[in-house]
Amino acid sequence: MNAKVSNILKAIQADVTTLAQLVFDSDSISNNTKVNKNTLKDSQLAKDVEVRVLETGNPIIEVLFNHYIVYLEWNRPPKHKKKPPISVLKDWAVKNGIPDDNETLWKISYAIWRDGHQARPITATLIKEVEDKFDKEYFDMIFEALIDDLLNFFTD
Repeated sequence: MNAKVSNILKAIQADVTTLAQLVFDSDSISNNTKVNKNTLKDSQLAKDVEVRVLETGNPIIEVLFNHYIVYLEWNRPPKHKKKPPISVLKDWAVKNGIPDDNETLWKISYAIWRDGHQARPITATLIKEVEDKFDKEYFDMIFEALIDDLLNFFTD
């Protein structure tokens, strides 16, 4: 992979990191309707986002989130199936400075089961934002870098 394409991939990596943070900062996406507040803006979940570029063969851009993002992204209706197990909530509570004793975790689990929660489309929004950047910006940059590489190959 030539240096120009490698630099473009690094720029994409930085942009995706910034876009992910903007999604968490957005009140329209990250607002918790239960407390009417953006509870993700400065959360550990927002801080745990990692974007990596793997340049072996075809380049791959990985975006890694904290494991509990899956629970935030789907709509959970009130009294849906079983209560979330408190063992799943323990790490989340510790990372967010919430007491992790069984009584507190049971109350949180019960409240989630009783009230449900509104989905927050975090990854769907991020994917749309990245796709828009590819359409408007990245494809042309990569195409130009590949054309330059081909021209250099055939003129040398």
